[in-house]
Amino acid sequence: MTNELESLGYKRQKCVKCESYFWSLKERSTCGDAPCDEYEFIGNSPTKNSYNLYDIQQKFKEFFEKNGHTPIPRYPVLAKRWRDDVFLVGASIYDFQPWVTSGLVEPPANPLTIAQPSIRLNDVDNVGRTGRHMTCFTMGAHHAFNSPENEIYWKENTVKLCHGFISSLEIDPSEITFIESWWEGGGNAGPCYEVCVRGVELATLVFMQYKILSNGEKEEIPLKTVDTGYGLERFTWISQGTPTAYDACFAPVIDKLKKITNVDVDEKILAENAQIAGMMDIETFADIRSLREKVAERLNISLDELLKSTEPMEAIYIIADHTRCLAFMIADGIIPSNVKEGYLARLVLRRTIRFMKELEMKESLSDIMNIQLNFLTEFYPEIMESEDHIMNIINLEEKRYFKTIESGKKTVKRNIKQLKKQKILEMPLKTLIELYDAQGMPPETVKEIADENDFKANIPDNFFTLVAESHSGEKQKEKKVLKIDYPDTKLLFYDDFYKKDFEAEIIDVIKIKSDVAIILNQTAIYPEGGGQPSDLGTLLIDINDKYLELSITHAEKVDGVVLHRIAINDKSEIDSKYEYLKKLLGWKLKGKIDWNRRIALARNHTATHLIIAASKQVLGDHVWQAGAQKGLTHSRLDLAHYKRISEKELNEIEKIANSFVMDNLAVDTRFMSRNEAEKAYGLSLYQGGVVPGSVIRVVRVCNSKNQSIESKSGLTNPDDSNSFTVQNSIDVQACAGTHVLNTGDIGLIKINKTERVQDGVERLDFSAGIAAVESMQANDKLLKDSSAIFKVANNQLPKTCDRFFSEWKGFKNEIEKLQKEIADLKSSNIENDIIELNGLKILTQVLDGDIKEMQKIATDFTDNEKVDLIAIGNMDGKIVVSTSKTAIDNGIKANNIVKNLAPILGGGGGGRDNLAQGAGKNTDKIQDALNEVLNIVKN
Repeated sequence: MTNELESLGYKRQKCVKCESYFWSLKERSTCGDAPCDEYEFIGNSPTKNSYNLYDIQQKFKEFFEKNGHTPIPRYPVLAKRWRDDVFLVGASIYDFQPWVTSGLVEPPANPLTIAQPSIRLNDVDNVGRTGRHMTCFTMGAHHAFNSPENEIYWKENTVKLCHGFISSLEIDPSEITFIESWWEGGGNAGPCYEVCVRGVELATLVFMQYKILSNGEKEEIPLKTVDTGYGLERFTWISQGTPTAYDACFAPVIDKLKKITNVDVDEKILAENAQIAGMMDIETFADIRSLREKVAERLNISLDELLKSTEPMEAIYIIADHTRCLAFMIADGIIPSNVKEGYLARLVLRRTIRFMKELEMKESLSDIMNIQLNFLTEFYPEIMESEDHIMNIINLEEKRYFKTIESGKKTVKRNIKQLKKQKILEMPLKTLIELYDAQGMPPETVKEIADENDFKANIPDNFFTLVAESHSGEKQKEKKVLKIDYPDTKLLFYDDFYKKDFEAEIIDVIKIKSDVAIILNQTAIYPEGGGQPSDLGTLLIDINDKYLELSITHAEKVDGVVLHRIAINDKSEIDSKYEYLKKLLGWKLKGKIDWNRRIALARNHTATHLIIAASKQVLGDHVWQAGAQKGLTHSRLDLAHYKRISEKELNEIEKIANSFVMDNLAVDTRFMSRNEAEKAYGLSLYQGGVVPGSVIRVVRVCNSKNQSIESKSGLTNPDDSNSFTVQNSIDVQACAGTHVLNTGDIGLIKINKTERVQDGVERLDFSAGIAAVESMQANDKLLKDSSAIFKVANNQLPKTCDRFFSEWKGFKNEIEKLQKEIADLKSSNIENDIIELNGLKILTQVLDGDIKEMQKIATDFTDNEKVDLIAIGNMDGKIVVSTSKTAIDNGIKANNIVKNLAPILGGGGGGRDNLAQGAGKNTDKIQDALNEVLNIVKN
């Protein structure tokens, strides 16, 4: 690295302000990065030409392609498609973690270049305000993956390429500084260069060469990665010299938003704002007000004047940025919801609506999104393909937002009331976050309600950053993993799906808590995985011509080794059984699987794939498996979808899935390298979740029964690659489960019901094979039994039920009306029995009525202030007491009275201060209990 910089004429120097070492072609005292240097490009671009974002992307791609890099398409912004530790892509290197960077999988090209849309919400509150922060930005990168056997290039060429690209934009090389730094992240580390021009960092060159150990020490990693990141929006900005990066990157969108809102722009203020922001480490500056105060001071205006001038334009910048972020999020498969990545999408979406409200925009969010899509789809055709889906979600989410606000207002008022009772004078931040998390209430709306109710609610400037950080990724639980050190068990069910019997050798016997497990060299028993329960079966060991039979209760795979847990009825025999089996190491045995269970699970598993394929046809390509569990009689499939599945859609999914069955399509399987599979089928392979390993098993449902190239084993001919394509497939997934070899073997698929298990996830309960027939028979029986009760034909049942329900409803209303009249009549008959005692009007009475009627009479007397205390009983031993506010103020409470009366009846009771009830088995004591009321009042 040093030699390369020196050969280019760069000299190592030390910054007088931050004391960092940097390299520059000319003598200079500062490093060239903010805050040591101000932005010097606003209104004064260092490039001869002005570029838009897509010009820069093209220039970037062409330069690196000319320099030996293979351009590859962008990855989805939803990183959880191929990894389980983060939700969103935050940098281009995320695309290649963990499989490529660990050395487990070959990179798709080496070296390669990519322009990757990336999303970071850790500083969302700074977006629009600083001139440079964005939720979604394009990271240009060139990556080289260096193994000991194949070193592509390292530090020297990386610097040379970076220098060459910046120079190709006709930026004077003397403007460039390379600042020495150190990078750590994701458990890796290495030296890096931050590359700056005129005060703005344009690129970071990371040389990932260390792994950080648990004790904090570092060790060299075998695969050393050149991890570069070029901020293509910043290159666009510096080439145009606009006040903000937003003006440079979203100009057509911003121009339309300004026209809609009639916002006047003071470019001098915006430019000064960006200048000051560049001087501050705003990413760790929680309070944005400090930035504003510095800008106001520098412009010699008041803070109020500054806010009046900047806030409307900042809102426009935020709307432009956020709608672009949403377009990528939704197009790439994120469904707004209350959990995980869906939560982050909803946060961005509702924040957009909030700023539209601040600008008093009459347009809907879908109107604004349409402006953004018209701008984006020229350059991202895949977003154009998702346009209808994006607009459907935007429309639905906007309606949900306003409904949420209305329903949440009562909750906010209730919280304020409780806080006031606790003598808390200001709404805690924790409560603000909980109201947003649980109720979807924006903090600004909470503040408005608080102001109306004479209560304080201060919103920190980094509120949404705090919220986003708490939902930014998976919280991985530490798992206690059983360590197994044996050769991988050979899995015979992949060689021959129909293999019901097998022979094997006992490798070892181990104890796992209260279980004993046998390890074999090979097995036909499928171990639990991928939402599919394990096979069951028996193991037979020939001992002196007598067979020892062991029942398998469960099978699991650990580190490639299958553990067969065996049934031990008497747990006290575990040790003796373990010791006995230990003596049989090396012995041969015979195994037999429970075939009825195997075929039932295989039918359900293949049916799961068919239902996913059918769901995509009916609901859209955005549908993604969010979970599944295969069973013998019922299975479930969770699908990510933005609204409830209608009965019509459900029926159509069921029909299409069964048409796949009737077509008797071939189900082909093969093992493929991860790269080969992803190149052929893309990341939609991972419907069932992230699959580990460099080699994965790919299950494909052909779109024709004539394409079957199955042998008995279920493995395709590796040479016949032409038929194994997406175009020739109904469904392709990476899947380790057992499957039937032709869809006709399923027999029947019956979707039993659907339910919403969480926001944005629909659960389908279904049955396959014989279980589907039994499910239909059960439904038929319900129909016949119900029809028999009404003594009508099956086809007359709906009409009959409707008539009976209507009549019942009418009778119910009539009964309630009569009950009220009876209660009113009884009330009028007992009013003459009111007495006065200790200044209170009291009434006790035994009535012929049920508990509801008694409650109605009692509350009617106290609510209308006819009495202060009323106690009513019936001959069933039930009693109701109601008290007025006057009685309660005098210490006479309904629940206390009931607690005194109920023991007389031999029972108990309770309730509130103003209404309580009790009951007891001593029904003959009801009058005695009521008489006690007067004694209680006297005392």
